[in-house]
Amino acid sequence: MSALTRTNILSLYRSFLRVIERWPTDYLRPNRNLKHILHLRVTEGFKQNIAVKDANVLRALVLDAEVELDALRRLAENEFKEKYPLSDRIYRPAANPKYYSGLVAAIDKTAKLKQEADLKPSLWKRLGFWTRKFFWN
Repeated sequence: MSALTRTNILSLYRSFLRVIERWPTDYLRPNRNLKHILHLRVTEGFKQNIAVKDANVLRALVLDAEVELDALRRLAENEFKEKYPLSDRIYRPAANPKYYSGLVAAIDKTAKLKQEADLKPSLWKRLGFWTRKFFWN
């Protein structure tokens, strides 16, 4: 593999990592973090293909990775949300005009409560000291 190709692949890898770093965190589902899954997929994908020596296969892999990177960038930058904006009629349906604003407020409230709960020790951890002290001695 030539130095130029290696440099291009490393640059492509770093571009993936920069886009993934900007990806928002989902506080409602911390166990299903898309940012983490994307990072794992990219690192594993590049590791699996590190031994590829065939120039045609390598070129095809790089082209596929560039297409995926472009799609990921477009999603991260909300390109389609800006390109195809939704009308006010969608956000405020006649049957229940406050539905979506209430839904967003409820999600934000739940996320905030989830973050606060993660900071507090669990009941079992707080009781653990007492159960060990009185029941196991």
